[in-house]
Amino acid sequence: MIRIIAVDDEKPALRRVAKLLEQIPQVQVIGLFHSSMDCLEYILTEPEIIDLALLDIEMPAIDGLDLARRLRQCRPEIHVAFLTAHERYAKGAFEVEAIDFLLKPILQNDLEHTIARLVKRIGSKDEATHQPKRGMEVQRFGPFNVLTENGDRIRFRNSKSKELLAYLHHQGKAVSKGQLMEELWYGKDEQRTQANLYSTIYQLRKDLQVWGISNLISQTRAAGGSYSLHWQIPFDDVDLYEEEVRLFRQNASLTHALKAVQLYGEGYLSGSGYAWATTKQAELELGYAELLEAIVKVYVRQQRYDIALKPMRKWADLNPLSGRLHVKMISLLLLMNREDDARSYYEIVRDMLDQDEEASAFEFEQLALEPSRQFI
Repeated sequence: MIRIIAVDDEKPALRRVAKLLEQIPQVQVIGLFHSSMDCLEYILTEPEIIDLALLDIEMPAIDGLDLARRLRQCRPEIHVAFLTAHERYAKGAFEVEAIDFLLKPILQNDLEHTIARLVKRIGSKDEATHQPKRGMEVQRFGPFNVLTENGDRIRFRNSKSKELLAYLHHQGKAVSKGQLMEELWYGKDEQRTQANLYSTIYQLRKDLQVWGISNLISQTRAAGGSYSLHWQIPFDDVDLYEEEVRLFRQNASLTHALKAVQLYGEGYLSGSGYAWATTKQAELELGYAELLEAIVKVYVRQQRYDIALKPMRKWADLNPLSGRLHVKMISLLLLMNREDDARSYYEIVRDMLDQDEEASAFEFEQLALEPSRQFI
């Protein structure tokens, strides 16, 4: 399925394009916008897959050519075709690598030709590309949860059997009996801990059997004994997150950064209190901070300071003792023309900034002169 958005400040022309697109079987229209600003905000904040953007060229505020350039900066995977009543824009369309240039009034054959050209360039797509069939699902961002193929959340009789499953999945390999006892019952009496381990494994097996899951936990007796999981999980939110981070680093598309941030939520096993999760939590948090920084920079570059504020706050909250991040927050408030708020914020964190090597050289008046420099 080819997923398309269209932008035209002339509502009758936009309705016509939408009606023509609806008659093409492999097309799904996911967004119609009357202004470039509305389209830009959607593109910057929604991690929807978009294959093609049909852009009118003559529009107020941000014309189609400028919108295409901004789009290519943050979503390079989206292809662009232009709709216009004038041929003189053809050279500009070529400069932004548009796949087509359609003269108004747009005809059905014109759009079919454009779609055919797009399919040839990117390859045929079907619905499975965007909505793969779901199986069992493991959620590790936020509280640990396992969902069945039907989407039902598996319930556990006690918190320790749930933690045991979370730990075995976290390790992803065979874990010795001694390591399990150390990680899940640290500092407890060894004999009682061993009994707790056996009873917890028994209870976990019973919990899973209720949901039709058996033979999941295997046991070996060599070298003191070990336990491991034998399951294939098509959807693991941490695996999906790490794949989106990899794709973002590969092609710098905001789509992948937004999807990853959406998956991350409140963090790895947040609120669980699992001491053994702290190393992984720190590792994932580093990548999360990298994503937030990239998103903020894109929004500032696009001069969408209002939507940059939320990820900027999340980024600063990750490290509340970082003067560098507080300086960026102050600079962003200045870019939003909220000087009073920026000054109040500066007064609150001033003592901390004075002690921070990176931020100590910045006085409020210096920041106010050129706040955008903090995001270069």
